[in-house]
Amino acid sequence: MKLEKEYQTYLEHKDELLAKSEGKFVLIKDTKIIDVYSSYEDALKEGFKRFGNVPFLVKEIQREEEINFFYTNVAA
Repeated sequence: MKLEKEYQTYLEHKDELLAKSEGKFVLIKDTKIIDVYSSYEDALKEGFKRFGNVPFLVKEIQREEEINFFYTNVAA
């Protein structure tokens, strides 16, 4: 799975991130937390500036994870 290392890093640091920055956005590359930003757009811009067009994680720091369900009625 892409971004597995980054998401695992988020989970490992989630409690400390929540304590300091709940509702903000964290930028993670590989196993390194780069920084926390006030907006998704700011974190995304910094990710592209630092790393270019390669995978990196921008994740909202939130206590409860939102689950999205998608479905289709198109037959296979």
